[in-house]
Amino acid sequence: MGTILPERPARRRPGVLRVTRPAGKVVASSGEPYGEPMAEGSSRSWQRDHPWAFVYDRISGDPRLGALLWRIGVGSGIDVLHRAAGHELARLDPGDTVLDIPCGGGVALRDLTDGHGLRYLAADISPTMLERTRAEARRLGLAGIETVEMDVGHLPLDDGAVQLVLAFTSLHCFPDPRAAVREIARVLAPGGRLALSTIVTDAAWPYRGVWPVGRAAGVLGPGCSRAELRAWATEAGLVDLDLRAAGGLTYVTATRA
Repeated sequence: MGTILPERPARRRPGVLRVTRPAGKVVASSGEPYGEPMAEGSSRSWQRDHPWAFVYDRISGDPRLGALLWRIGVGSGIDVLHRAAGHELARLDPGDTVLDIPCGGGVALRDLTDGHGLRYLAADISPTMLERTRAEARRLGLAGIETVEMDVGHLPLDDGAVQLVLAFTSLHCFPDPRAAVREIARVLAPGGRLALSTIVTDAAWPYRGVWPVGRAAGVLGPGCSRAELRAWATEAGLVDLDLRAAGGLTYVTATRA
C-alpha cells in the first residue's frame, strides 16, 4: 500500500463494549445467543453457507494454490490484504477493540501477533464461517478471539465502541452497502480506523463480468461505484479517505472524524 499515515488524533475509549440490540448472536465460548440476525438478499445466501463461501475460504486460506488462484481471479495478490490488515493492527494499543466483519474463515487472523492484547470481535452472518474462524484461531494458537454472529446493516454495538473495523472483500456482498458503511462508521470511536476492500461497479472492465454472474448466483448485492463509496463515507462522518485499486479489488482506508 505504501501510504504514510498521519498521527492518530486523541480518541475517546469507551469503558464498556456492550451488545445493545437483539440483532446479533454472541457465539464465543459458552455465551447464550441474543437471537439470529434477519438476513436479506445476498446476505441470506452467505448465512446459508452458499458453496462459494467454501470456495472463498479454501482459496483465501491456502498459501500456495489458493494464493495463485486468488491472484488469477482478483488480479492482485492476497498479500495486499495481509499488508493492509497488518498495518492497521500494528497501529492499535493494548485493550483496543477490533471488529472484523465479515471475518469469513478468519483470513485476517493471520496478521495478529501472539499475545496481541486486543479485544478481537470476528463477526459474520454465517454460523459456518464463524466455526471456520474458530478453527483457524485454534490452528494459529490465538487466544481472545470472540466469534459473533452479526448483520453488518444492524450492528448490535454501542456508538463508538471499536477502534478498528476490518471489512475485507465486503461491500459487494452486502444487500445494502450504504447502510453497512453507515453502521461501520457509527460503531467506530473518534479517530478509529476503517480498512476494507471491495469490488466496485466501475472496476476495470475485465472484472465487471462478476456482477451479472454474482447477482444471478445470489452472492452479490447491488455494489457501488468509487464515487458512491466516497459520498457514503463522507456522509457517515469518515475522513482521510483513501481508495486504491489492486486488480479487481479496491482497497479503502478511512478515519472516523
